[in-house]
Amino acid sequence: MTVYRVTVDERRRSALAKKNSLTQGRKVKADQLALAGQLAEALNLYIRVTELDRADVEAWTKRGITERRLGQFAESEASCRRAVALQPKLALTHYALGVSVQCLGRTEEAMTCYRAAIALDPKLPDAHYLIGNVLHGQGRLTEAMDHYRRAIALRSNYPEALSDLGAVLVLLGRSLEAEPLLLQALRLRPDNAETIANLGVVREKAGRSDEALGLFQRALRFAPQSVPVVACLASLLERQGKIVEAQQALDLVPLANDAALVCIRARIAREQGRPADAAALLEAALAGNARPADHILAAEMELLLGQMLDRLGEPAKAYGHIAAGKRHVAAVTGTDTAVAPRYLREVAKARRLLIPALGHVTPAADAAPAPIFLIGFPRSGTTLLEQILDSHPGLQAMEEKPAVAAMRVVFDGMAGDDPGAIAALEPEQIMRLRAAYDAEVRQHLTRRPDALLVDKLPLNIVWAHLIWRVFPDAKFLLALRHPCDVSLSCLMQNFGANEAMNSFLTLDHTVQTYAAVMSLWQEQTRVLPIQPHVLRYEDLVADFEPTVRGLLDFAGVGWDEAVLRHTDHARSRSLVNTPSYHQVREPIYKRATYRWKRYAEPFAPHMETLRPFIESFGYAEP
Repeated sequence: MTVYRVTVDERRRSALAKKNSLTQGRKVKADQLALAGQLAEALNLYIRVTELDRADVEAWTKRGITERRLGQFAESEASCRRAVALQPKLALTHYALGVSVQCLGRTEEAMTCYRAAIALDPKLPDAHYLIGNVLHGQGRLTEAMDHYRRAIALRSNYPEALSDLGAVLVLLGRSLEAEPLLLQALRLRPDNAETIANLGVVREKAGRSDEALGLFQRALRFAPQSVPVVACLASLLERQGKIVEAQQALDLVPLANDAALVCIRARIAREQGRPADAAALLEAALAGNARPADHILAAEMELLLGQMLDRLGEPAKAYGHIAAGKRHVAAVTGTDTAVAPRYLREVAKARRLLIPALGHVTPAADAAPAPIFLIGFPRSGTTLLEQILDSHPGLQAMEEKPAVAAMRVVFDGMAGDDPGAIAALEPEQIMRLRAAYDAEVRQHLTRRPDALLVDKLPLNIVWAHLIWRVFPDAKFLLALRHPCDVSLSCLMQNFGANEAMNSFLTLDHTVQTYAAVMSLWQEQTRVLPIQPHVLRYEDLVADFEPTVRGLLDFAGVGWDEAVLRHTDHARSRSLVNTPSYHQVREPIYKRATYRWKRYAEPFAPHMETLRPFIESFGYAEP
């Protein structure tokens, strides 16, 4: 009979197997408890496992994740660091550590962890998503968009990534791309308040403010004390001029010390004629713990503060905050202000198509009444003019919609690089261009058969020669304002993120863009047989009725007393979607005329560029 002796190695293997069996059973039980939401009980078991086996990477990782879910962020970081030390080539350990340190506010360190996780496992959608969140929070929108897209490519039904990608696209001015993503996210998570609110922002940007209001209120039902949702609702109400309702919305989160809410409170103070109170709110926030971490809100706060300080007669301080705000805008859009604005390429392209022969083309006959095109450089008073014209019963204004842009897309397909393409347009091509224009108008407006259309989009001025060729009977209404005041006002505004508006991030770029656009207009009027009606903002605010009578005679509709009530008309509209939304609700004021003189020092290097336009447009002082 053979006697088998149990060796030391066999005893060790037996003990290890017993320990592994014990720890494995506890991990399974802990996993079940964690899934059931019994986090404290699950954590106790994970701790026991790590005490039994100090080298169990899985247990340390799950312990760290559970500690984080319980809000024990420092403990979570320690556990996850132990897991990384035990297994540095495991993507999940780096990812879990990144989430822990992000919860502790160390976002750059978290990004390093997420990138390490992706390097080990490129197909880790959650790491891409959280990198996107960090970048989004910093206002680095284009980079955030890229990581959200990668997360969705790896996991198509990823509601959080779909929702946040939609939010970023809205901020980048690409609402049409955002909407289907948000709708897909809502199909996956119908009760997600943030996604509902993001969809509301899309509707607001599209001018469908009643739908936006309904969506914000719906989101609030799912998350009654969500600061982002309250901010969306209060902001819309303030923009609509519903100040009491906006304040009531803010009262839902009275203790929230949030930068977005501070901005809305400051805008309400501005609306109520309390610029000093608005400035005090913003200064306190920027100096304290409500200072925003992201560039988007920082830009809004700095620019709004600059506007309030300007109104309070403190131009030096105002200019400093305006410049700071624009630096934040440049960071949001990734714009390099050391190089010429990209929009100048658009102006140069339009200029190439303006050839002398164009003025000698016989325009195709047009039986339908052509629109009136309200053009000019931004901040020349076009929004005020639009409200005045829209208050006339014989006119219907369309506010800054891309109808001419839609026509241009079709034209680009016809033209190629031929500089004579506008002059060479055939009648059939012109009809296609008109059809493209009309189709886009119908997307935004229900036309009244008894009213002439006023198409207000200032920078349509760049394509006046194409507009004239397609609509030879069109009337052009040119809004003018002192070139220095226009440039200053463009610098002071927080425009949407698009290539044209990114030309206004510095005074130098603003002046360059003004000179390029308005010199092109001077060429257009030399080449084309059009006779625009020129209306100067300064004349409008100084002598309203005679100036408007001349304008209405030009439009061919005659005087109507309704235009005297344009302020009431503006207040009755659900939303004015331009930076001037709050100004057009005020009675006519003169405080913005010749404001640039208070900023003579920063303007000094640019006067040589602007002087020809100052003289040409009749602003030279005797």
